[in-house]
Amino acid sequence: DVREGIVCVISVKMPNPRFSSQTKDKLVNTEIEGVVSSVVYEGLQNYFDENPNLAKTVIDKAVNAARAREAARKARETVRKSVMSGGGLPGKLADCSERDPAKSEIFIVEGDSAGGSAKSGRDRTTQAILPLRGKVINVEKARLHRALQNKEIQAMITAIGAGIGDGDQEGAFDIEKVRYHKVIIMTDADVDGAHIRTLLLTFFCRHMPELVKSGYLYIAQPPLYKITRKKREEYVADDPAMNKILIELGSDDVLLRQTGTNDSVDSDLLQSVLATLAKLQTFVRTLEGHGGNFRHLLAARDGNKLPTYMIRVRTGNEEEVYYFKSEEEVRAFAVENRDLRLFGEEIDEEEEAQFKEKFEGKMRRAVRRELGEAIGISKLLERLGEFGVKSEPFFSEDQPIYELVEGENDNELITPVFNLFEILARVLEIGKKGMRIQRFKGLGEMNAKELYATTMDKETRQLLRVQFDAENKIEAETMFDVLMGDVVEPRKRFIEDNALNVQNLDV
Repeated sequence: DVREGIVCVISVKMPNPRFSSQTKDKLVNTEIEGVVSSVVYEGLQNYFDENPNLAKTVIDKAVNAARAREAARKARETVRKSVMSGGGLPGKLADCSERDPAKSEIFIVEGDSAGGSAKSGRDRTTQAILPLRGKVINVEKARLHRALQNKEIQAMITAIGAGIGDGDQEGAFDIEKVRYHKVIIMTDADVDGAHIRTLLLTFFCRHMPELVKSGYLYIAQPPLYKITRKKREEYVADDPAMNKILIELGSDDVLLRQTGTNDSVDSDLLQSVLATLAKLQTFVRTLEGHGGNFRHLLAARDGNKLPTYMIRVRTGNEEEVYYFKSEEEVRAFAVENRDLRLFGEEIDEEEEAQFKEKFEGKMRRAVRRELGEAIGISKLLERLGEFGVKSEPFFSEDQPIYELVEGENDNELITPVFNLFEILARVLEIGKKGMRIQRFKGLGEMNAKELYATTMDKETRQLLRVQFDAENKIEAETMFDVLMGDVVEPRKRFIEDNALNVQNLDV
């Protein structure tokens, strides 16, 4: 309890160090233990004598940790139920008849509606279904006793039947008692489903790590779309896969021709052009989601160099957006507009009064943002050029830039293109001809037969196994700390560093 949450860095230099494992997380040389204990004891005693308030804080923290540990123990005892002890399984669990864990699997399903379909369509011999209602608590931010008070957490622990937590205490997780050797997370194929899936992964990796290490945890891959064409049904996993199908169908027998020169891009190369435009559109949506404008960004470029900074200035109810190619330009703008305090500038009352007079007393506010997506946009525009598609001009108000030609001779249909994104939109429209597309908003929209055929049938389904070992355990734990913890700054830094790697973005 005293050591919980306290980190101490001790530098020890010694010959022939021995470690408990390959990860070198624990030194096992017994001869050094006494020396370290003596030095640390003396140092802490002197430090606490000089800082009694800090010593009191540590004691208070230790008392709170002890209370939390005891509360967690009581909560664990409440949760630790099994058929043998007479507590019974959760009422909403539809269990399977197979009692061999190696042949059994449990689907943890998002929502009662999807749970109902899964219960009706499952293989009752080997497949158990546990529906969850709402979002599970984020165990990374909550203490164990708070997490164990959550009804959905209790239901999962009871259904799996192996306890929770590390150590030798009663009720701790025991891999030998796991009732299913496949624990399958099955959530919707949308953003909310991804959030719930992440919360469940956090719970299992934090409180049942042995389940993950043993390779018992899986993620189901339900489809997002169902397409029907010529009485043939096909299920599609996600938006990128859907776009790929539509691009392949829509670009067949289609020619992209530049107006004026008649230079053309045939249907084979057109698929690469369209895939590039689809990626470019993702970056543009990110830019515009933060208040930028793609047309204005292109207009502000210098040759092939795009601006890398953007400042949005709101004066009263009006907003202007400025683009800059370097931080030096941003700082020069900040000097001329000191009232915006872009870099925390301090201005005196006289100077502030001058700015108020200049802008007729209207309040001015500004947001400065580095355009990480500009790098991705530049690379994709270059790639379009390699395919023979000029990105300048990207837009045209009066004359078409390209023509999209469908068919041949008398059946030829020509569509003028004033905006390169129109090429992608038109080809996707062509690809949809004769096709009925159904988008599943949730698992509950599938009937029992569809859900089983696409997501649960052992012969045709796709599962992702979640697993970590000693080598990547630290990396996995760091990722949960950053993304699911309550400290904002590391999460913000992670998002900024990985902005260009995003494939599917919800803005």
